[in-house]
Amino acid sequence: MAPQWAHPEKMEKKLHAVPASVTMKFRCQASGEPKSHPEMVHVWTIIMESVVPSDKGNYTCVVENQYGSINHTYQLDVMERSPHRPILLAGLPANRTAMVGSDVEFECKVFSVPQPHIQWLKHIEVNGSRVGSDGVPYVRVLKHSGVNSSDAQVLALYNVTEEESGEYICKVSNYIGEANQSAWLTVTRYEPTGNHRAAQGRQSGPPG
Repeated sequence: MAPQWAHPEKMEKKLHAVPASVTMKFRCQASGEPKSHPEMVHVWTIIMESVVPSDKGNYTCVVENQYGSINHTYQLDVMERSPHRPILLAGLPANRTAMVGSDVEFECKVFSVPQPHIQWLKHIEVNGSRVGSDGVPYVRVLKHSGVNSSDAQVLALYNVTEEESGEYICKVSNYIGEANQSAWLTVTRYEPTGNHRAAQGRQSGPPG
């Protein structure tokens, strides 16, 4: 019997566009042994490690026997990894409300091709002012990426106090540029629930 593809549905995607440095595998799985052995399937695979732009092109596998011939062509497009300034996932870090004495985590999701440097900053006041004479806000560095930081994308605060309320900034930089996003922490002595706020509102209203 003539050769035939064992799993044609797995070969429908012909164009493969991948970033440079990944490993690519193109597989051709075909059967075509005599009818007495229909279960006989052969797999031919080409493996390319750490592809580069010069690997772009068409790759064709041909399977043939004395009864016929089939072929299949894969197209490979290799995109160069162009460096860019850091990108931060929208919505992170997220604003948080927490009770006094609880633990809080802020998360910052970073995408950066060059190795990024991550800093967690907090706006502070110095002598009653939030901004210096040069117009730059006062900040304190709470955490930064380096040898002593296992996961710089997460800032953990333990046993928080009301004084720790304020704006927290995730600042990320690489040799191309920088990006930052901030979130607010509100520390309260009361349970931060809608029911509590509603009860407070009723108490503060005029007597009924």
